[in-house]
Amino acid sequence: MSIASDAPLVIVGGGIAGSSTALSLARQGRRSVVLEQADGFHELGAGIQMPPNAFKVFEYLGVLEAALQAASFPENLILKDILSGEEVIRLPVGDPSFSERFGFRYALMYRVDLLSILLDACRATGLVELRTGCRVVDVHNAPEGGAVAVLESGEKVHGAAAVGCDGLWSVTRAQVVGDGAPSTEGDTIYRGIVPYDEIPQELYQESVVMWGGPHLDFAHYPVRRGELYNMAGIARLPEHARGEHAAAVFLEQFERACPEVQELLSKLDMSRNWLLYDREPTVSWVDGAVALLGDAAHPSYHYIAQGACMALEDSVVFGRAVARTDDIAAGLLAYRDERYLRTARVQLTARQFGDLYHAAGVYRDLRRSVLAETSPEYVYQKMSWLFEGVV
Repeated sequence: MSIASDAPLVIVGGGIAGSSTALSLARQGRRSVVLEQADGFHELGAGIQMPPNAFKVFEYLGVLEAALQAASFPENLILKDILSGEEVIRLPVGDPSFSERFGFRYALMYRVDLLSILLDACRATGLVELRTGCRVVDVHNAPEGGAVAVLESGEKVHGAAAVGCDGLWSVTRAQVVGDGAPSTEGDTIYRGIVPYDEIPQELYQESVVMWGGPHLDFAHYPVRRGELYNMAGIARLPEHARGEHAAAVFLEQFERACPEVQELLSKLDMSRNWLLYDREPTVSWVDGAVALLGDAAHPSYHYIAQGACMALEDSVVFGRAVARTDDIAAGLLAYRDERYLRTARVQLTARQFGDLYHAAGVYRDLRRSVLAETSPEYVYQKMSWLFEGVV
């Protein structure tokens, strides 16, 4: 049996990366089958920042109006010192000059809403088969051409190509790169959504507020048009204190934080935590008819709010590259070549911003001094390479 070049593509993973890739392919007239291991299409109930480059993708994918209706729009991005409570820098992203410069406003969304928008659009195309309960255990090139995803049940799903959108612990990456587990420095995050009426009004802000200090940070902002409040706290924990017993050590770390942060932290669910991981940038995204996309290819820290944005951009470039040629393998390489330097820059920039948030000692004093003299215009100029997007 040979696999025709116009056969459906197999997409491993049904989150934001997988659904946007299926939609991008459909916009090019290509069919796909999405394999999701869970019993339904779910996203973590948390907020997500959506800078202008994401909305340029939404426009291309035909879901702009739905995304705009689901979004909240912050007045500012504010960095504060988590120990003293003083403001370090304020960027007025709600000012009309910001959207005039970058084409769209800076937005905030609920991950659940974003995934629903993408899935609804996929269903409407008639070109996307969405399958749940499909745990993929292996992805490889098929001798007869194309690629095959092997399910835990033993079923083999063949396609013209396979693309791993299966996140940080990607099964597909194990086949394509084989670089083992991602690395961590022990930064542990507790995050969650709190109803609007549970937030003290004197602490509620229509802005993204980020508090940073020595290996400690906290962030909060409204989502779903202000109905919900997203909060997340991060502390670096020693190895013996990680996992299910981390809460007590985590809260001890936050005893250093200013009173405003401690009061907000008291509203956060402490029943579950996650370690933050990272990988070194790589160019090894493609093996024949198998490719990586999103966090499977280039996971990054969240400090510049671009993880989902990079997956969305990937999906556009991927769809276009596949549509430009009948040679699937060549199309995958073209996609890789167009994306790997930009995403590597995001990975490395996110690390730098993490260092900025977690500044300690003289570095913390220097942060306060330098950013006090830094204008929003200067920041926007330096971030234009990112916010202007690729669409």
